[in-house]
Amino acid sequence: MNLATIVMLLVIIFLPRLIMLLISKAPFLATLGPVFLCYMLGLFLSWPMKAFGADMALAADFSSVLVCVAMPLILFSADLPALKKLARPMSASFAMNTVSVLIVATAAYFIFGSLLPDAADISGMLIGTYTGGTPNMIAVGHALGVRPDRILLLQASDMIGGGIYFFLLISVMGPLLKKMLPEYTLVGSSFSHEETQRYVEAFSGRKQSVKPLRMFMIRTGLVLLSAACVAVAMGICILLPSSYGNTGLAKLGEYTALIMVTVTTLGIALSFVKKVRNAPGSYSSGQYFILMFSVIMGLCFDTSALSGGLLMLGMLLFIQFGTVILHIIMARIFRIDYHTMMITSTAGVFGPAFIMPVARALRNDEIVLPGILCGILGYTIGNYLGIGVAKLLHLVA
Repeated sequence: MNLATIVMLLVIIFLPRLIMLLISKAPFLATLGPVFLCYMLGLFLSWPMKAFGADMALAADFSSVLVCVAMPLILFSADLPALKKLARPMSASFAMNTVSVLIVATAAYFIFGSLLPDAADISGMLIGTYTGGTPNMIAVGHALGVRPDRILLLQASDMIGGGIYFFLLISVMGPLLKKMLPEYTLVGSSFSHEETQRYVEAFSGRKQSVKPLRMFMIRTGLVLLSAACVAVAMGICILLPSSYGNTGLAKLGEYTALIMVTVTTLGIALSFVKKVRNAPGSYSSGQYFILMFSVIMGLCFDTSALSGGLLMLGMLLFIQFGTVILHIIMARIFRIDYHTMMITSTAGVFGPAFIMPVARALRNDEIVLPGILCGILGYTIGNYLGIGVAKLLHLVA
């Protein structure tokens, strides 16, 4: 391993931490988001890294491990039994968002399929994104064997579409929907203040009240537990027969989708263990692995991926805003209030981290924790739906 490769690995590991510190000191950078900043700085550093002979193949292999380890970490904190406390309109509205994205993303494949060779994979990744979030986009893309630079291009497109939609959510969308949908009725939260506070701390990036050394030990234990999930998934796949005569670790490339589905399932299963679910730092640790992956995507970016970039943006905008419009139509038919529609749409399109600012714009703290729980539910189902629909669309092609 040469010096350039060692420097590259150090950049991958520590650059996300530097970016998080910069965001904490300069909040305006938060509008770009840490994922995007990791992409851009990785892209900026890719030319000197390649020029000095850094091993990009090693970086690509490392990225596969990062995605697999990140997904269980994100899911460990999922309190799925708490979903029983969701009011019926909230769970119904999130189901409408999920049905909407499935319908619109499938329609988008038939519209754009003749123009974009990877349209089925894009539909699958965006189903994962708009039920869960960016981690699901990356996980589904990895499971489907999509090139990292295409995932990066889709993420850049999502920043454009997502930026437009988020601005609408916190500005004009509330007053407009108020004329179309029923008013929200305050019913009193079924969640305790402690529950709400714990989830807000976990998913908003706030510092948690745990001593640094103890937090480090907890995070290390969670990462090792997540790595064990990956090891189990890989072990299962090694035992399966190969269609190409491969043996040992060489089989793993054939079963990428199965590995991702398995680690997702194990992460959900372990979330039912109370000590795992309540351990602080699992979600933020998973997000850190996603940021490291984002640095690698920037470092390994191939300009040939720009081919079809405008078409990809067009497909993404069609899916994103088609999903929102269909969700609004369903909400009107089934008389879902506009606060519930907007917060569940936020949970689906953006994930838990964006619930707070939208709830603040609506001046409604009662919907914060239900919205976060819907976002967590999206994380748990996003990989299954994204991979499943993409595989079905490939069969249709």
